[in-house]
Amino acid sequence: MQSKNPVFRRRDAFQSTGYAAAASTMNSEQLQEMYNAPAYDGPRRDRMTIDDVVARTAMTLGTLIVVAAATWQLAGPLQPSHFGLLLGAALVGLGLGFVIGLKHITNPVVILSYAAVEGVFVGLASKVLSAYAGDSGIVAQAVLGTLCASAGMLAVYKFRVIRVTPKFQRFVVAATMGFFLIVLANLVLGMFGMPLGTSGFGAMGLLFAVIGVALACFNLLLDFDYVEQGIAQGAPSKDAWFAAFGLTVTLVWLYIEILRIIAILRGGD
Repeated sequence: MQSKNPVFRRRDAFQSTGYAAAASTMNSEQLQEMYNAPAYDGPRRDRMTIDDVVARTAMTLGTLIVVAAATWQLAGPLQPSHFGLLLGAALVGLGLGFVIGLKHITNPVVILSYAAVEGVFVGLASKVLSAYAGDSGIVAQAVLGTLCASAGMLAVYKFRVIRVTPKFQRFVVAATMGFFLIVLANLVLGMFGMPLGTSGFGAMGLLFAVIGVALACFNLLLDFDYVEQGIAQGAPSKDAWFAAFGLTVTLVWLYIEILRIIAILRGGD
């Protein structure tokens, strides 16, 4: 592989004469100028770092949390209209998320707009599920559960308890696609009064919420691997926004599924 270091690209420098012979033809001023020249530290590149990812993710999640809190406060007591707004925010977020993912958009305005839409969805979903459970305290419990699950999966990834191999990636992607196809089918059939129950509060809903938590945790491993591989391969710093987007998608999914599990269990009391 051809080196990008200009010193190594000077083939004549490695001939039999070498640098000693070349230096012998220089006068004292030229030698002093060469000696005073700054050392070459490689080509400067705008590369993604872990600090970039942490900062962008903090900004994205910060936007989401602020909007979610504002939505919770401004929504007031639960009304039938809230369910329509919840569905609308979910569909807009889903559509925008697909566009960002398929086109690999790294524009911060688009990513933060997605976070704001998800904030509306999270705020309304939290209000609906806590109302079903009859306890607004389940929101804090779900947040704590999300943080603990995320920290646990980070440790699992860091210590290579589960290795993100190509086979593992294919399994997670296929399982995730299958999961969301079932959820989408449930949504469509629900419009005709024939829901599958995967998004409900019964036994089927609880089962799918548990499966959702497991898949979201596995997707966190893929997100961590994307960040690590991007840094190792010298991805541009703008890709940190895409990494933040991926982490936000997974964390929102994980939070909602954990909140569903708590709401279903509490609702049965």
